[in-house]
Amino acid sequence: MKRATSFDVAQKAGVSRSVVSAVLNNTRGIGVSEEKRRAVLQAIEELNYVVDVQAKGMRTGRSQCIAAYGNLKNPFFAQMLQGLQKVCNERGYYVLLCGASADAGVDPRKKLLDLFLQRRIDGIVSKDTTGYMNEEWEREVHRLNIPHVSVEGFPESDGIASVQMDYGQSVREALDYAWSRTKLPPVYLELFNGPVHAPNWGDRHRTQAYLAWMREHGLEPNVLQKLYQAWPEDEAWWFDLVHSWKGRQVSVLTNWSRASVAIYRAAYEVGLRIGSDVHVMAADNTEQLNEAMVPALSAVEVPYAEMGEAAALRLLEYTEGTRALADTERIWLPAKLMARESM
Repeated sequence: MKRATSFDVAQKAGVSRSVVSAVLNNTRGIGVSEEKRRAVLQAIEELNYVVDVQAKGMRTGRSQCIAAYGNLKNPFFAQMLQGLQKVCNERGYYVLLCGASADAGVDPRKKLLDLFLQRRIDGIVSKDTTGYMNEEWEREVHRLNIPHVSVEGFPESDGIASVQMDYGQSVREALDYAWSRTKLPPVYLELFNGPVHAPNWGDRHRTQAYLAWMREHGLEPNVLQKLYQAWPEDEAWWFDLVHSWKGRQVSVLTNWSRASVAIYRAAYEVGLRIGSDVHVMAADNTEQLNEAMVPALSAVEVPYAEMGEAAALRLLEYTEGTRALADTERIWLPAKLMARESM
């Protein structure tokens, strides 16, 4: 059976091929009446017409596919992907997942360059570690004119478009909320990955915001720093900390929700109640468990799904020529304050 073409669709619908193209591509500036649009869609259905992506790519110079690059095991990447996929589905783009782990000594980002040069992708959205910088990659992106948007990477670079959350403002918002609920001087508990304390761009801004907020309110800062270890390797440390709070109410803001989970566990063992004896709030939702915890954990959460949407929209502006590649204006999104039962 001969495969239907756009000419067959136009003939059956009684319209020109330019009208069929306008319907298929949602072409701006070409007015198509609702009656003609329905006729085209009906003809497409009856003829089982499918767009020849390869032929379209040769004609337009676009593959209608973008690369989503990041650590596939990272829950942040999965959250970002939700928003990116939503935009791509609406705009008729495919998403190619590219893992960040090196394979046989080959730099995984180098593979992205090859895919672009082969016209297999139109651009790249990467979920980078917070504050990620790579001057060599930035030079290659510029040299090859690759549309690229980073989520959380390149926060201090004017050469790469990025989507960022204001970590400092998120902590200020959390502290304002905690203070309004408890009027207790908040403790700030900062987890970090070892072996030494070397906070990333986001956590540096969180800590700076906490210290500034405490000074502005005439309060003595109380910052606790703890190397992250999976429970129960360090349960004794958490038991000692929470036990030291017995006999008084305490307000605690943790940089990662993992620290809040440890406080919940220790408080249960020590006999303290979250939300009355110990008021807890997190500055993220790494494990996506905050709402399911008992009591539900209050937090200012990083809007990764919305960041994925914003990154996809900016990238499609580049690929479709509605924004110049040189326009790398940073996109800032606010944190999401989720007021729940723990504070």
